[in-house]
Formats: sequence, C-alpha cells, structure tokens
Amino acid sequence: MNTKAKHFCSALIMMLILLTGSTAAGTMYITTNEQANQAYNYALQYVENEVAYLYGGRLTVEAYLAQLDSGLEPGVDIGVDASALVVNAYRQVIPNIRFYYDESRTTTVADATSSILFNFNCKPISQEELIPGDLIFFKGASGKINGVAIFSAIKGNVIHFITASANAGKVVLTNAFLNGNYWTSSFAGFGRLQYTVAE
Repeated sequence: MNTKAKHFCSALIMMLILLTGSTAAGTMYITTNEQANQAYNYALQYVENEVAYLYGGRLTVEAYLAQLDSGLEPGVDIGVDASALVVNAYRQVIPNIRFYYDESRTTTVADATSSILFNFNCKPISQEELIPGDLIFFKGASGKINGVAIFSAIKGNVIHFITASANAGKVVLTNAFLNGNYWTSSFAGFGRLQYTVAE
C-alpha cells in the first residue's frame, strides 16, 4: 500500500471512529486545573518521545512506541495528529471521556477533530485565564478551524504550546510571537475543554 493510500485509510478510520456515536446525552463537565495539568504532562511525553506527525494518526504514546519497536515507519505507518494529541492527553486523565458531535448535544463520539473540539466541546476563555493544558485553536485562510494545540506558557510576548506539527514532522513544544504574522492570521481562540462521559 502506497503512502497516499495509507493516509486515505487513516482518514477513513478516523471518520468511522467519529461517526460511531451514541445518542444519549450526558452531563457536560468542564476540566479542572488538575485534569488540565495532568493532560499537559501526558502531552509532554509525546514531545519527549519525538512521536511522529501523521495526518489521521490516533496513537497513544504507549501504542506508538510499541509499534515503533515492531518496525513500523514513523510518519508513514504510525504517528499522531493535532486533535488526537488533545484527545489522547485528556483520555489518559478521563478514560471514559466522550465528545459532543453537534449543537444539539444529543450525539456523543469517542474521538474528535479540531473543529468538533472548538465548536461543541470548549468553553471560550481569555488569554489571562489560560493554564497549562488549555487549548489553542488555529484557522486556515477560509476561517475554518484546522488545528489545535495544548497551551504551555506565555513568556513576554511569546506563547508556548504543544502540537503535532506537519512542518516539524513530529509533536513539538513550540512557540509563536503574539503579535507576529502567523499568530495574527492563524489564531482562532482559546478554550477550556468541556466533555461528557460514557454511561
């Protein structure tokens, strides 16, 4: 199977996971500071282990390392994308976490894209409210959400965050100037994760 076919299969599997939802709406919770901190610390393990970027990749750190040991190729066969980084980080803290799929909040799913996280599973927050583990969302030229990162810190006019980067080819702890061109054109909002749980 060539690389394009593998990426298509990964994306197809992601969509099947997303659409395998339940229709029972549960209570909506908002993550606590402790949960956010724990999720942030798990996300750091992706950085420390140099987990490869792969569009549609959904692996935990542990699954990635096991498959790496079995000889699979990073970034081709195995890896993780930005939304999976967030979902997996929080699933380590809340094992039965589920996400709302639409505005009705009647359908929940086990996995979520950046757009689903932004639109239906986040409480918008200000820059002053940010704590490690909160989410940063990015948009494309069309204005549609196309990426997510996990907030780390702000030092001066530089914001630091963890994301699965296609450009770097791996999960990185990176940064951007708050008044720089990339930030002003791509930043879409800050959020604190909201979620429900499987009954």
